[in-house]
Amino acid sequence: MRADRLVLLDRIEWFILERPVLVRPGETYWVDRNDELCVDRGAGRVTRTPGWVCR
Repeated sequence: MRADRLVLLDRIEWFILERPVLVRPGETYWVDRNDELCVDRGAGRVTRTPGWVCR
């Protein structure tokens, strides 16, 4: 997903983050198969934050 405004994420639908993550406008984020939130910060930099699936 692409952030259209400044957003503080602590959960994405069924995925709970270990800690909140700030995503700035224009940055892209997704949950990968390793149970991490990935945020493309631009210029080839991707940050990762672990989490877990809430079932």
